[in-house]
Amino acid sequence: MAEAYYKGRFGLYVAVLLFLCTLMGYIARSAISVALPFISDDYGWTASQEGFWGGFLLGIFLVGYGISNVLLSPLIDRYGPRKSLSVAIAIWSVITLLTGMLGMIFGAFIVLRLLLGLSQGVLFPSASKVARTHFEPRKRSRINGLYMSSMFISNLLIGLLVLPLIEVIDWQPALYVVAIAGFALSIVVWRHLRDDGDVHDRPKSVREAYLDIISGLKGAVKVKGFLTVTIADTAMNLAWWGLSLWLPTYLIDGKGFLVDDLVWALPMIYIGGFCGIFIGSWMSDRTGRRSEMTALFSLGGAVALFYIVTASGQLEIVASCFLMFFCISLLPANAYTLLQMIVPAKETGAATGLLNGVSNGLGVFGPVIIGLSVAYTNDFDTGILIIAVAQMVAAAAVFHFRRYERSASADDQ
Repeated sequence: MAEAYYKGRFGLYVAVLLFLCTLMGYIARSAISVALPFISDDYGWTASQEGFWGGFLLGIFLVGYGISNVLLSPLIDRYGPRKSLSVAIAIWSVITLLTGMLGMIFGAFIVLRLLLGLSQGVLFPSASKVARTHFEPRKRSRINGLYMSSMFISNLLIGLLVLPLIEVIDWQPALYVVAIAGFALSIVVWRHLRDDGDVHDRPKSVREAYLDIISGLKGAVKVKGFLTVTIADTAMNLAWWGLSLWLPTYLIDGKGFLVDDLVWALPMIYIGGFCGIFIGSWMSDRTGRRSEMTALFSLGGAVALFYIVTASGQLEIVASCFLMFFCISLLPANAYTLLQMIVPAKETGAATGLLNGVSNGLGVFGPVIIGLSVAYTNDFDTGILIIAVAQMVAAAAVFHFRRYERSASADDQ
């Protein structure tokens, strides 16, 4: 299917388009995080109520997201990523708009956050489908790395753009702006992304569609190496969710940072993830040894986590956190790349959705582990050390994957 590979300017255009899709997805889901203090003021919550209900609003998204990844992603293989992405973006933009309109009705707020998660579950599997179907194997780590870098870029843009917008026009109108941007992007995706080679016969009924979903999931699970890469990605997500959600609190309560210090510290730390995903994916494509390279980076992440516990000065702490995000950022990009090597093109959506749903669903235990550490030991250290061990497990799992990578590479020759 080499004739279907995107090259030149159009290939670059599609890669950037995938990046914009995932970036907009992160902004739509995370805008509530920076809006939470304003939402709390409007509802008149106490500090404890803000912690409880705010956490509930943030967490309920992941419930819908995990379900959608597993149950809806196989339909990408049936209808193609062009329809899946453009429709999903339009739907979550409607939901974002309604959240702004109905946000002061708390029951509606909860339902809309759940629906937002359901609407975004096909996002990364659709991007993975495009990477698998239309980009040469030697470029896939960089393509996956580009659109997955949005999880780090979004943290910067939300602080630089969305938060000031909320301060100027309030959180509800700010969601309208995010929704309008989403609608515009869905039109661009519909007009410019192609499905050639991706689409299979449509099911004749809803029942047949869901039988197709079950078939796709069964096919993904049976692929040799799928469980191995899922274990590695899950272990990585323990660190990503654990540290990214607790990081501001950890720096203040655990390391003695002031709130004003976070203005420079957090961007520096997240830039580490952005650099790591690009440098690591470039090195992976250049060497062709993705499993070994990813294992090395994951071990580096474990070392950085151990070092974070003992670091004391602010620059030392920021540098160790920078290194941690630099190292763990490669695994999610290469997990997709490795998965794309072992699954048939027609099952890429189902396999990626299952991988993403399971790894993110179980990865939520990362912040739980750190939270329990704080609750029972009055410090963060025990939780961070457990997550460091998880990175060692990720390194071992992805290194074990090299046998499947070598077999798949031989088949691509």
